[in-house]
Parts: sequence; structure tokens; C-alpha cells
Amino acid sequence: MALDVSDLAKVYWSEIAKKCLRATVFIDNPSAECLHWSGGLKLLEPATRVLEFSSFESACRNDKKGVFIVSNPALSTNERILKDIISNSSLEYCIVITSCQPNVLTSTRFPGRDFNIDDKSGLEWLEDSLLDWMGNRNYTVEILYYPIFTCPIIRETFFTPSYHRLYPLLENDITKCQAIWKVFNQNQPLPVGEGSQYELYPQELKIYIRQLVANLHSLFGSLRLKEDIWSVGPFAKCVGEELEGWLPARNRRKTAQGTVSLILLDRTLDLAGTVVGAGGESVLSNMLQSHQNLPGHNFDISVDLSKLLRVFCSEAFVPSSLGHAGSTQDEDDQLRDLIFQSEKQIINSYHTKLAKHSPRKSDSRKAAVPNVQNLGHDLAEYEGDLEAVMANLATVSRAQALINCSNNQDIVHRKRLQSLAAQFTREIQNSSFGVLEQITELVLGRGDTSLSLTDILKLLLFVYSVPSPDFQFREEEAERLKSVLGEEILRAGKLGTLDPLLLQIAREEGGDIEMNELVALNTVNRIWTRLEAILAYRSNTNKYASLIDENGMYNGFISQLLTDIYHPNRIDVPDLHYHAGGLGAILRSGLGWLGAANTKQHPRQNPWVLVFVLGGVTPLEIKQSQTFVAGTESKLTLAATNILTPLSSLNLLFNNNPLFMES
Repeated sequence: MALDVSDLAKVYWSEIAKKCLRATVFIDNPSAECLHWSGGLKLLEPATRVLEFSSFESACRNDKKGVFIVSNPALSTNERILKDIISNSSLEYCIVITSCQPNVLTSTRFPGRDFNIDDKSGLEWLEDSLLDWMGNRNYTVEILYYPIFTCPIIRETFFTPSYHRLYPLLENDITKCQAIWKVFNQNQPLPVGEGSQYELYPQELKIYIRQLVANLHSLFGSLRLKEDIWSVGPFAKCVGEELEGWLPARNRRKTAQGTVSLILLDRTLDLAGTVVGAGGESVLSNMLQSHQNLPGHNFDISVDLSKLLRVFCSEAFVPSSLGHAGSTQDEDDQLRDLIFQSEKQIINSYHTKLAKHSPRKSDSRKAAVPNVQNLGHDLAEYEGDLEAVMANLATVSRAQALINCSNNQDIVHRKRLQSLAAQFTREIQNSSFGVLEQITELVLGRGDTSLSLTDILKLLLFVYSVPSPDFQFREEEAERLKSVLGEEILRAGKLGTLDPLLLQIAREEGGDIEMNELVALNTVNRIWTRLEAILAYRSNTNKYASLIDENGMYNGFISQLLTDIYHPNRIDVPDLHYHAGGLGAILRSGLGWLGAANTKQHPRQNPWVLVFVLGGVTPLEIKQSQTFVAGTESKLTLAATNILTPLSSLNLLFNNNPLFMES
């Protein structure tokens, strides 16, 4: 049986564990999250202790072996932390395990070096630095590369924590790139033509793109696959071109035994589905929205079990999570069900298992009608019984999370936003008048509607994302909405009640010093700059310009694309850009002079289709994606840099630093 992404991740971590024997291990957050979803801390049992990769940590005086698991040790912050830990310890044997491929390590440290050449300068620099920090050049250093960049939560998807901030650039981001390029290339004309956008990117962003490219190369190399690459969107096209043209990847494809279709997508082609949940429900999505993330994690959540364990201190928090190391196959299936099953089916499954393993063995509970209320009664039978809770921790934690997100007020709130989004979609299809005016009235009447300013931003992003790029909102409606929204931001800012999302935007505009009219105005202008860029983002698409179907309903970009890819007749998908692999690919496609039939490349030509979304994907999109392969022999994986919630999607758009440059 062939390995898949989840199997491969476990193989990598089992090899890493061998290096951790009797060592103090320091691990950074992205690597820790990958470990969490690949078997958990139990895999590092050979280690003496496992600590956070932080300047505030160090090895005990008697510990002589240290293992550092870090994404890219050549980044300035990571280099400083590495130096601090080693300088404050007494290590004589250091092993650095990194997901940064050696060529990327070299180009990070020495930006002028050729990324295509097998250059070990970065490894040599890191080895010399470690020996210097250890204080004795006779000590031992090892540097190992493992592409531990995936979190395979289920077999139909994975996400990549190291790249959770990697996000397609909008128009004002490109303007910043041009300004930065001019600083370093004075009196030179801006690059133009094919591939010019990538040339404008700052070195910091190129490092992350190259590291992703190298990781994907290593992933396909380990699986012995040759990837055919397609892309939709300008940022995805840049990443695709880098992967297609990178010399090690081109050499690897010559000897690959299997094939995969890699489709790279820009998230900014469709942000509507990330903020409102239009088009369906997902239990996992509701859970993620109702809980705080585990510290240092981008996906998993903190589920409080203090009441269940009878810890009555008001300040106490007894955390659990959705992911559990060493889960049985049944418990792993539970996690999959959170994406693909209905709430009723999940409640029935949890009720059956909790009743079966209940420490009180109540026959009346086994016969109870499965619903959220009775699920709470099922959990009550575990209350105070630590042994029973720990024996069924995965089911107990997930059942508690389901109860937490089933609050009637939360359900009504989600339905309200979905209803408004559906109403606005129908109205946008018919006219450009009135939608922004209605949102203005929602801002003015927030006290009656229980909508927060963050909710208003969700609706704004939705209505700016669904229409075709040539759609124009009435200017007078937009100006009045901006004025009213600015007044609300100013009022809430002075009262200290501004939503955290908007507070962070305002601080970037000077609001950390004083909230005044200028800060509020700049905050609104910054929001509108991003919204207008989103409206224009699909201007270069042919078929998918609008996200509204003929019935006036939201139809997501990914759904439209997969509908065409999995069309029974394998129709042409005009918006897919195919990254041809040089002369050989041209000849294979029949476009040369050998007289072969013209066989246009199509993603369905390969048994595995991997759709990778730069900027994140939602649980609902993962759920919907598998409906397109039902009844076919195709394997479809919908992966991304992140698993999105409405709040995380807004933060990536408004509060991210997509150029990765320190301010």
C-alpha cells in the first residue's frame, strides 16, 4: 500500500525521535503543532524533557545533549533564540532538526546565492555558529533536514502551520513591494512582463515561498511522485512557477514513478465563504468559532473540563483539545465525522460511546433520545471520575466542545449572519442599490440587532467578495457607511469597548497613543482599501468572475472550480493556468512537430488531485469538496496553509504582515 501524507509525517517523526534519546528537546510552535497531529508528545518519549523553543528556556546544568526542532534557524529571531538557549546551557552535543531545506537555509543567510545550485554554505554557517555559541569547537554538532511541515488531521486534508501567515498580495501590497524595490534598485525601471511580480517581492517573502516550494518538492520526492502544476490567481502562479522551474524539482521529476495534479489557488479569489459560512453547516467550524485556540496553535482548541473534573476554583482551567495522541481508529473517525457528518449523527455517536463506557452504567441513559441536552447528561455521569474521563478523553473532550458550541444564542447569531448574507446576495444580483445602505442601518441599530463591529466587517467582506469585479456600489452609500462606521469606531475606542480585531487595525494607525477622529478615519480607509482590492481580485478570471449563481445564491469559487474539473466530460477549465515543464512537456502535449494528437493537459489525468489553497480553507469547503469525487476513482485532497474561522480570515486580511518585513 502506498504511503500518503499522514503516513509520511509519522515516518519523519519516528526518525526524529531516535535523535532525541536522552536529550533536552526545544521545539518551536509550528513544529509542535505538526507533532501534535502526527502522534503527539508520546513520539518524543526517548527525550529527557521537551521545552518550548524560547530565549527563556535552557537545559539543566547536567544535560549535555540538546535537540532543536525549528522551522528555519537562519531567520533572525530564531537565530537569536538558538544562541540564547545554547549560551545559557552547558551542552556538548547539539542537533538541529529543521524543515528548512539546505538551499533555502543558504538563501536565507546569503540572499545573493543562486537558489538553484546545491549550496551547503548555510549548513556550514549554522554549524560554525553553534560551535561558537557552545564555547568549544571540539564539541559535536549535527544538522538534519526533515520536511515536517504538514498537519494531516484527516486523510482528506492537511494544513501547514509554518505558512499560516503566507497570504496572496493585494493591490496595496504590490504598491509597497514596488516602493521597496525602488529603494534597493534606484534609477532602475520596474520589472515588467511574465514573472515580474515575483521579482518585486521582498527577500523576506521570497524565503517563505522558497521554503514552501522546497517542502512540497521533498513531499513529492518522498512519495516518488511527479507533479503536474496548475494555478489560479497571481500569487499562486508565482509559487507554481518557482516549483516548476526549481532545478532540484525538475531533476526529481525525471525519475518519479507516479503522478499527482497540484492545483494552487489564491484564497483571495473568494473570501465570502470564510466569514459567514454561506452554503451549509459544519460542526467543526462551529466548534472552532466557539473556543480559543490552544496556545501556540493555529487550529486545535482549548476545551475546559474543570467542571467535569470538579475543579471549582474560578481561576482554574483544565484544558483538553480536539486532537489526542494515541487515539483509537474509532476516535480518529470521530474527528473525521466532525467535518463530514451532521450534528445529529455526531450527537448519536457520542451518546452511544459515552453510554457504553459510563462509570455508572445507567440503562435509562442508554435509551435516552440523543440530543445536546441529553449529551450533557451523559457527560454528567463522568463527573468527578478522573479514571473514566482519561479512559475516554477524546470522546469526552469532543462532546464537551459540541455542547459549548450549541448555545442557543450562538446558533441564532450564526443563523442571523447567514440570513443577512443570503439576502444581500440576492439583492446584489438584482441591483447595486441599497445593500450598503442596509449595512449602515445595521451599524446604527447594533444595540437592537446584537451585531458587533466585527460582524459588520464579516458582512462587508462578504458583499465585496461575491459580485463580479465590474460591479459598482453606489458611491454615496459607501461614503455614508464609512462615515457612520468611523463614528462607531471612534465612540467604541474612547469607551475602551472596541473589538480586538478593529483595535489592532486602529493601533497600526496610531490608536495605541490616542483614539481620535483621524485614527478612526484612517482605520476605515484601510479597511476599504482592502475591500476594494478584494472586489477587483477576480478581474483576470474568465468563468468565475461572480460567486452568485443564476438563483441568486452564493456559489463558492472552490465549488465552481471542482464542478468543472470533475465534469463527466472533462471539459476545459479556462481559468486554470498550466505550468508547462519546458520542451519535453510541449512535445508530450502534442504541440510540437511530431504529429501527435493534441492532448490538452487536465487535472483529472492523474489519480491524485491535490488542491492547495494559499491563505487557508474552511472545514465546510473540505466537507463539500469530497462530494465531487463520489463515484469516481479519483483521490482528492483539499489542503491549505491554514484552517480558517471567520475571525482568523479577517485577521489575515486586515492585520497580517504578508510581506514578512519587520516594521
